[in-house]
Amino acid sequence: FYFGTHRIQTMSRFLVLALLFSQAAATLQPQSDLTHSCFGFPAKSFHRNNNVKSTYGSSPHTGGGLQVGDFAYDFTLQDLDGNDVTLSNLINKKPTLLLWGMWTCPAFQGLGNTEGSDAKFSKCSYEHEWDLVEKYSDKVHVVHLVGPEPHPLSPDTNFDEGVFKMSYWSTTRQPKTYEDRLVMAEKIREYVHPSASLLVDTLSSEVGESNQGVWCTMGLGARTSMLINQGGKILHTMDWFDADEVSEAIDALP
Repeated sequence: FYFGTHRIQTMSRFLVLALLFSQAAATLQPQSDLTHSCFGFPAKSFHRNNNVKSTYGSSPHTGGGLQVGDFAYDFTLQDLDGNDVTLSNLINKKPTLLLWGMWTCPAFQGLGNTEGSDAKFSKCSYEHEWDLVEKYSDKVHVVHLVGPEPHPLSPDTNFDEGVFKMSYWSTTRQPKTYEDRLVMAEKIREYVHPSASLLVDTLSSEVGESNQGVWCTMGLGARTSMLINQGGKILHTMDWFDADEVSEAIDALP
């Protein structure tokens, strides 16, 4: 009787663990629910009545409006070597930080290191990102995402307000094809830590094709960040990545 009872209790524990694991693995919202082709881009251009701020009241609209405590969306994107990378596979191994950063983003390029710059950009550059990945690569997986350029050359307008807002990093026009976006991603490859996954969001003008689903659903900014635990739940977000604050969020992980 004891053997039978012990065996039943052991089997029950395994069943509970299996159930918990299956629930954790299933908590990401499905990739099929991603929002595509926001603002009609690239078939349409951003303009004063077609941009993040005019649509949502402010820019960035971090995480597409997802809040801390919500479940993130699953997605699969390719890295620059053509390999598929799926978020659910990553979080099954360790918590994951999603971090956007494009070539024409002054915050990514180090705007905060210049005299008189806004304090919110002081820990926002690719150098701060590199150091964070270096420190925490054993604890979290960092995914560096590339989407639309925030400060393209004229006559292209920015996605924040639909206006011309060029900076000294505005060295290129807005990519309108996936191939052109890959070129921009190649520019920043050397600035992204090799332990991070550098992924490029899709881009297409063809009806029915995948088009910026990750940026439209979990981006809507130039340098936003989102920390996701292994259950798929969002633990921390930032309008503008700050290495010190994100480090504190990572340190608080169990």
